[in-house]
Amino acid sequence: MGSFEDFPMIEVKKMNETEVRLFALLFNLLREPKGISFQKFRNIMPRFYKNEDIESDRKKLYRDLGQLKSLGFNIKVAQFGYQSEDHFPYYLEKESIDRSLKFTKEELEYLSKVLFVTEPSPEGISLSQKLFSHNLDLIPKFAKQPKETDGSEETQDSSHTEKILQAIKDKRALTIQYGYDSGERIIEPYRLVRKNTTDFYLLAFDRGKKSLRRFILPKIVVKKESKEEFLSNLKITNDDLNFHPLLLKKHAELEFSFQIHPDYEDRWKLFLEGVRFQKQENEYKISTTNQNALFQFFVLSPEALVKSSEVWKESFLTYTKQWETLYQFV
Repeated sequence: MGSFEDFPMIEVKKMNETEVRLFALLFNLLREPKGISFQKFRNIMPRFYKNEDIESDRKKLYRDLGQLKSLGFNIKVAQFGYQSEDHFPYYLEKESIDRSLKFTKEELEYLSKVLFVTEPSPEGISLSQKLFSHNLDLIPKFAKQPKETDGSEETQDSSHTEKILQAIKDKRALTIQYGYDSGERIIEPYRLVRKNTTDFYLLAFDRGKKSLRRFILPKIVVKKESKEEFLSNLKITNDDLNFHPLLLKKHAELEFSFQIHPDYEDRWKLFLEGVRFQKQENEYKISTTNQNALFQFFVLSPEALVKSSEVWKESFLTYTKQWETLYQFV
């Protein structure tokens, strides 16, 4: 039985101004499950967020929400229904979606057997790559499936990944089918890449296209393993291995300038890893051939954007409105 000293009383102190503000902020978030915009916070909490300098109030709110996050409250920002930065509603998600499952090695081994008890689909292979991304040694070898004889000598099995890895090691060409294309392609596989992506990509020279191409691994069906050595002799560069979405060629190269909130600069720089950019004072200049990738970042982290051009804001507004329209039909 513990003594009284084992359970000291917590000294009661008067709440300071910051604690009162954070408590009031949290109470209002709990009371409004649909969320509260920055402007509405200014109206319902004028004691704390009604200064003449609106930018000062905005920064104070960002800091306060960040402090509540650090205390374990899962505060989110509505991703759709965008009108302007001031109308984004902040809300408290009462059951966090940030929790992650932790698997033991034994559980992963059992899971792999369940997944591959039959020949996996492309979706199953893609799923397995994500589940076992840090435990690739636990992905079992795909069992060959018996095939009814139809007069063809071709043997169908699901060991495409193994064949690709062996071809990379031996520097031998492969005949493949890719995705829904029924035609066959002869490729010379160089390397598997997984950077800035969720799936594994195969970097290979396509003899028909006469150029280096990128193939999503689950979409590849190996039709024939060749004994032919590579005809190409390419030197793989860092640019070849960079799969950043900002570098996808969707349109002519455009340059954008952004000011990013200091609390989000680390996340912003992590997002830009692999992309060339310039920073002058507090402004980032970025050239991209796929501006939609920038939209995705700011949809998830709208508080990060302090300032951008009116042209870009208009493009962003159009993009979010399109998604809002699409979600109305879901």
